[in-house]
Amino acid sequence: MKIRSIIVDDEKKSRSNLKQLLTEYCPVVEVVAEADSVMTALSLIAQHKPDLLFLDIEMGELSGFDLLKLLNGQQNFELIFVTAYDKYGIQAVKACALDYLLKPINILELSGAIDKAIKQIGPRKEDERLKELVANIDRRGDEQKIAIPLADKIEFITISRIIRLEAEGNYTHFYLADHKHHLVCKTLKDYQELLEGHHFIRTHQSHLINFKKISSYVKTDGGYIAMEDGSQVPISRQKKDEVLGKILR
Repeated sequence: MKIRSIIVDDEKKSRSNLKQLLTEYCPVVEVVAEADSVMTALSLIAQHKPDLLFLDIEMGELSGFDLLKLLNGQQNFELIFVTAYDKYGIQAVKACALDYLLKPINILELSGAIDKAIKQIGPRKEDERLKELVANIDRRGDEQKIAIPLADKIEFITISRIIRLEAEGNYTHFYLADHKHHLVCKTLKDYQELLEGHHFIRTHQSHLINFKKISSYVKTDGGYIAMEDGSQVPISRQKKDEVLGKILR
């Protein structure tokens, strides 16, 4: 499990120091973004949806507490305050922070704070996964979702969004309807089995396509499938009769 985090601190040196400590002593934490102001932090939180926020308190005109007020209780992350001033301890506790670290950061205290984060965030991620699996029971056909493991998270993708899959050794490329692309550490065969019964055709040893996303069959150049996203998928000699049979029936 990776904990996706954002560091919010107006001092670049402080951000760099914390990031270095996390890399060296807390590799489970991935810093996905850094913010030097409250307004930048608001934008990055909306964009990255972090699991954990490292938040400085005094940052010019707007403070870390102001950021929490602007979020208006809508945050879905754990919070660790990081500050050079110990006078904010009680306020930090009242803000429901997971922990409170004083600068310069003590490595043992940082590790302890991350242990707390793991205990809070891990079960939440597992709950999300289980909820999605249960929700699939009520979905029909292509509105069901499959889970794909990415470097920093597990993403749930609606099957109807998938245009095609392409193998690269033990990895699989996912090409989606909104032009998004993911590379997943799992074989194409694994996903062929998962997607069985959902209108997917194996056209080639390296290609699995969503039959509902076919734009046309082009007879020239040996024959290939044109997909809705503009991509061209080859048809192997061994698969040609089977694929054409499904297209033309």
